[in-house]
Order: sequence, then structure tokens, then C-alpha cells
Amino acid sequence: MAQAKYNQIFQTLRGRIESGAYGFLEMLPSENTLAEEFACTRNTVRKALALLVAQGYVQTMQGRGIQVISRPRATSTFLVGGIESLQDAAARNRMPLSTHMISLEEGTVDAEMAMASGMTEGAEIIAVKRLRLLDDVPLIVDTSYFLTSMVPRLTQQIVESSIYAYLEEVLGVRVASATRRITVERATDEDRRLIHLDGMDCVVVVSSVTFDSAGVLFEYTRSRHSPVDFAFQDTAHRLPAER
Repeated sequence: MAQAKYNQIFQTLRGRIESGAYGFLEMLPSENTLAEEFACTRNTVRKALALLVAQGYVQTMQGRGIQVISRPRATSTFLVGGIESLQDAAARNRMPLSTHMISLEEGTVDAEMAMASGMTEGAEIIAVKRLRLLDDVPLIVDTSYFLTSMVPRLTQQIVESSIYAYLEEVLGVRVASATRRITVERATDEDRRLIHLDGMDCVVVVSSVTFDSAGVLFEYTRSRHSPVDFAFQDTAHRLPAER
């Protein structure tokens, strides 16, 4: 599936901000200038800029333009508010990512999972557990459950490369939205065995449910993250009615 033009522009501009090409508090080029550079309409540029605003990279300054409000961080950041695969996040943070599949099996949604995820009890699923290494350091264990009606099969090759690339580019799934819940839990024996905790006895658990463009909840994932050198980033916007 071809990437939308505005998303290509967004990623290019985001890369410039994160590399320091556009510095903190610097104004971005005008919409006309960007439209000319990327050979597109101003409306396409506006869509890209809206994504930058939503993710906290820039802020609209009335009558002045778009100002950069993001600064490079020493630690890797993973965005809570957007739908970003770990592969995308690793690339954005310029960290090599590798994935080792731990298990891959078929099953059904039980009552406990149905309560936690919102999936229908008894629905057929594929369960996959992965160990994720960033810069060769094991930092995350993902356990994901996909509806087989949406994802009929997975292989080790797909799991260890990019499940989302397979979903979007091969199966044609249009990922639309996700909701996430972040908690801190005591590390389990498995966490201590698999993840680099550097002596700490807790993990950050990100539970997420993901929907396609038709509103189908097709994925439930629990990711157990090492707190070592790790940060989550979100952006809050004050609504006019709140002022």
C-alpha cells in the first residue's frame, strides 16, 4: 500500500526536527515554501503539519507561522498518542531493532482476555510472543493476539521482520486507531530472565487494543518494557472550552 504523500512529508519534517536541522523555537518554512519543495498542494502540507502538532513537535503561532517546540532527547522516546510500530519508533530514535520470536500459536479468546481487551469471548486468535532488542539490548517482551478473521496466518519470518508491514502492505489492513493503558508492575521471573533490568524489579506494561478503519478490534497487545533508559511521550492540547 503506497504511503500517503502527507505522511511522507510529515516523516521528512519530523526527521529534520529530530536531527536539529530545524532547531528548538525556530519557525518552519511557510506552507507555500513547503508545498513548492514537496511538489504538492498546501492542503497536503497542512495535513503533515497537523500530525506534527498532534505529536508535540510544533505549535501554530497565530499570525506568525509554525514554531518548533520539540528538543532532542538523550533517551529513546516512544509516542503514546500516535499509532507507531516499534520498528518505526526504533528508526526514529536511530536505534537498531531486532526481534526474536518466542512462541506462535493459535487459540481462542477466554473470559479473562475478553474482559481485558474487549474482544469477543470464543473468537479465534493467533497469539505471538516476541523479545525485542534495541541496540542489541533485550528491553521489551510483546505478547500480541490477532483475530484470525483479520490475520489468518503468521510465520516466524513475518513476526521477526514487521507484522504491521505485512498487515498493511500484504493483507491490506488499514490501521486506524489504538487505545493504550500504561501501568507499572513488579517484574516476573520471566521478565528477569528475558529483559535487561539493570537490578530494577519493575517493568512498564503497555496494554493496547487496535482497530482497523471499519472499527474492528483486531489486536490486543501487552508489552512489558524495561525501565532502563526509556521514556514515553505524549502531547496534551488544552481545548477552547477549558480556557
